[in-house]
Amino acid sequence: MIYLDNAATTRICDEALQEMMPFLKEEYASPLGQYAPGFRANAALNTARQRVAALIGADVSEITFTSSATESNNLFLRGIIRKIVVGGANLTRNTLCMLTQTTEHASVLGTCEDIASEYDRVRLIKVPVDRNGHVDEAAYREALKERPDVVSIMHVNNETGAVNDIKRLCELAHEAGALFHTDAVQSVPHMRVDVKKLTLDALTVSGHKLHGPKGSGFLYLRKGVIIKPVLTGGGQENGMRSGTPDVAACVGLGKACEVLLERGFEERSAANAASVFAEKLKEVLPFAVINRPGGRTGHTDNCLSEIISVSIPEGDSLSIIQDLDMAGICCSSGAACSAGKKDVSHVLTAMGIDEKLAKGTLRFSFSRYNTEKEAEQAAGIVGKVVCKNLENHGVTL
Repeated sequence: MIYLDNAATTRICDEALQEMMPFLKEEYASPLGQYAPGFRANAALNTARQRVAALIGADVSEITFTSSATESNNLFLRGIIRKIVVGGANLTRNTLCMLTQTTEHASVLGTCEDIASEYDRVRLIKVPVDRNGHVDEAAYREALKERPDVVSIMHVNNETGAVNDIKRLCELAHEAGALFHTDAVQSVPHMRVDVKKLTLDALTVSGHKLHGPKGSGFLYLRKGVIIKPVLTGGGQENGMRSGTPDVAACVGLGKACEVLLERGFEERSAANAASVFAEKLKEVLPFAVINRPGGRTGHTDNCLSEIISVSIPEGDSLSIIQDLDMAGICCSSGAACSAGKKDVSHVLTAMGIDEKLAKGTLRFSFSRYNTEKEAEQAAGIVGKVVCKNLENHGVTL
């Protein structure tokens, strides 16, 4: 098997798994316990928080552990609106406004839509993107004239790898008086993200996208930004998220962050493998459409090389993915949360890609465990399988 669906989830690194094991077996005490095992669990939790904070240049007090980026997105977006509406802020205005982009991940887009339907006072603006999947800055500037309270724009798109200029978008949002949040699930595993340099108010990350365990994630919330918690109870995580912490998951996440910071960015193995794959794919499938600026391959300032979205004219992505699975290649049609559905990707349609072409789209995504050798081998297999699949469905090449 050659696994090329790392934008969906990644293999947990050995270092993280090894460090987690004691907290799944011997060191299982609650970190709130007032006895030696509890103190050790709490110390491990503190170490994990320090490692996470170091990865993104944050202060330890600005990190809240969660179970996933989806939970983190919900915690911030619902929490900030609840603070404004329930907490009595902004009562001089008739309506509140949230702003996001049309290609946003479902955990942000769907949450914003849900909040807008739940609160009569909340209005949602969805900013369009250009042909390459980046926020249309002219439309964004126009939308900011509506004085949104909260802006949420993802850093790197999970389907196409399009990289938004988050620093620029954040600065413009602040000038308009808005708080700025970014879903950095796809960017943090592959590039240095410094929350202070980017002047972010909030950022979310998922552990299993950076070789940590599933069921782990965190929310960065800048000092001074106050939200109303969604989960209440025992007041864990400084009152931000009640419930006994999953120490093992937090420890694994922290270790994965430490490993990534120490050597992950320098290895460039994922980017190199992706480049080899893309170049070989162009050779074996010259009619395929690569959904990135100018159809270029490799890394650019506005597109992550580790995610490759390819549309096959006249192709059916689900059928091709099933054939690739039989040939030992794991990939997807787009977002992991939409896997198995025949709905056309909202990301591709928002980019103006023809619906028929979008139905034949495959996503290949790479991690540091992918090698250049297997990438070249995989591209060759993909070429043969796609051509055979099209022929079987009566498509003339």
